[in-house]
Amino acid sequence: MGDIFSLVAEQAKGCGAEREFSLAAHTTMGIGGNAPLCLRPQSVGAAVNAVRVLQKYGVPYIALGAGANVLASDKGFCGAVISTDKLSAVTAEEDIVYAESGVRMARLLRVLAESGLGGFAFMAGIPASVGGAVYMNAGTARGHFGDGVLSVTAIDEKGVLREFSKEECAFEYKHTAFTGKGQLILSARLAAKYCCRARALEDIREVLAERERLPKGKSMGCVFKNPEGISAGALIERAGMKGAREGGAFISERHANFIINGGNATAGDVRALIERVKSAVLKSSGVLLTEEIEYIGDD
Repeated sequence: MGDIFSLVAEQAKGCGAEREFSLAAHTTMGIGGNAPLCLRPQSVGAAVNAVRVLQKYGVPYIALGAGANVLASDKGFCGAVISTDKLSAVTAEEDIVYAESGVRMARLLRVLAESGLGGFAFMAGIPASVGGAVYMNAGTARGHFGDGVLSVTAIDEKGVLREFSKEECAFEYKHTAFTGKGQLILSARLAAKYCCRARALEDIREVLAERERLPKGKSMGCVFKNPEGISAGALIERAGMKGAREGGAFISERHANFIINGGNATAGDVRALIERVKSAVLKSSGVLLTEEIEYIGDD
């Protein structure tokens, strides 16, 4: 595409621009090649303009928040990355909360607690942004983010800014109307619950204590969705895959639904290990596991 990225960076007003953006450095798995350009919109208006400029020049783009639950290609990405980390406004009016997509979960919970609000403590310790949590309806057995969403503002595939009602978001288990659609989520309106500050903080501490049992190290979080009635981790362990390795990637001995980057893993290693797990579980239990992670980049 020649120097088209310089044109995009120049015309994407209100955006910080970074060339040769490392996906490995901005994902929790620590894997991935580079993208020629990353745009960091400073406001919702700047994000809308950035998408329209990219569409004008036919440059493909992907959105990136906290970089969790994604596996980036070793080849990188030939288009532009739109990072939401500067879209960080969060405000509460009564029990209704407005949060932009780049707000990290830890900060959202802290702001809620300081405002005497709760209802999202089950998200404590999940390394997600609000946008990512909306995108895949992140959550645990305690609850899912979509449970508390009232509406979402996003840029659709045509570059149109619109508000999606809760019903239009179609929240399901680890899936929404946004999943895989190339829309850029900008903000969400949330329904919090009145709660004294001390109780809200205690709820958060309780969930964080539970999450201490999860594996440490570079990972994407849980790799596979849980089939109805059983955990994917149990199926993987039953298939004898706990501790299995492929290159620099291995399945955690602590929790079999986590793949860990041992330090030099490639996306190819992780993909190969995922396919081995799916094959082993299908053979041992007759269940075909489905990934909850997103693959991003040129593969």
